Amino acid sequence: MIATDELLTIKEASEWATKHTGKTVTTANISYLIQYGRIKKIGDNGSTQVSKQDLINYYKSYNGHREVSWKDQLGSDLNWALSFDQYKEAETTKHVHRLHPYKGKFIPQLVEYFLDSKTDKFKTETYFKKGDIVLDPFSGSGTTMVQACELGMNAIGIDVSAFNALIGNCKVTIYNLVDVQTEISRITKALKEFLTNSHTLEFEEKLLRALYEFNNEFFPVPEYKYKLRQGEIDEAQFGAEKEKEFLPSYNKLVKQYSIKLRQDKADNLFGRSPAGRAFRYNLLFVPHKRIFTSIPNANYSLN
Repeated sequence: MIATDELLTIKEASEWATKHTGKTVTTANISYLIQYGRIKKIGDNGSTQVSKQDLINYYKSYNGHREVSWKDQLGSDLNWALSFDQYKEAETTKHVHRLHPYKGKFIPQLVEYFLDSKTDKFKTETYFKKGDIVLDPFSGSGTTMVQACELGMNAIGIDVSAFNALIGNCKVTIYNLVDVQTEISRITKALKEFLTNSHTLEFEEKLLRALYEFNNEFFPVPEYKYKLRQGEIDEAQFGAEKEKEFLPSYNKLVKQYSIKLRQDKADNLFGRSPAGRAFRYNLLFVPHKRIFTSIPNANYSLN
């Protein structure tokens, strides 16, 4: 039994954690820890509380642990400041850096550190200035290009992946915002028309309802994730068992609403129904000097 004075509301936990860690910990951060099983939820019916000891244990295991671990591996002269460990995800994925997930992405603050004009005991000289050209031969998702542009530098990115080049260009292109809004509205309208003329919305609604009821019974949050982190549940085995249990319900809905799960051909983007053909016609684009232009035929059959 946990004593009452050891329990904190989410707001109290956020205030305590902020003082304890020396950086801002919001109520949303505490809710995240509860939702993903890092700390245990206590209470119900709108009176959620957490154990102060759970918070102490969590931050004790987290704070400084990575720094010690990496210095053990790479040496005590490691500049841990360059880990930017104190930054929240919202800061390390600011503005366009969150447009698309990219596993190999480094954080923009690291690029800024090497490109900007500031110095410290590790970086004793600066090598770039406004107006310079920065070349990134392994551009990835374009982080270096974006930060160079922010600092008033010109940037060129090179990557073997055409998709990576597309992501990078999307981030650094100068857009006509009126045209962007026009295209967003047109795409939204086309998608709504496509969904209205198919059974997709009804199918999705029934499927989500069935999943909601199933998950509430077998995967309640945060209880399930807490048990998972405590090693009380074998995720792979339990998940496989429940997947088999739910599969008949899923297949029944697919059959009931005539949902086609696979395309006939790779070039048949949205099926051969009139709605599918119309939707495909409306969403074919080629790059344009302003933003995008729709085209009636681009090696795709509309028949």
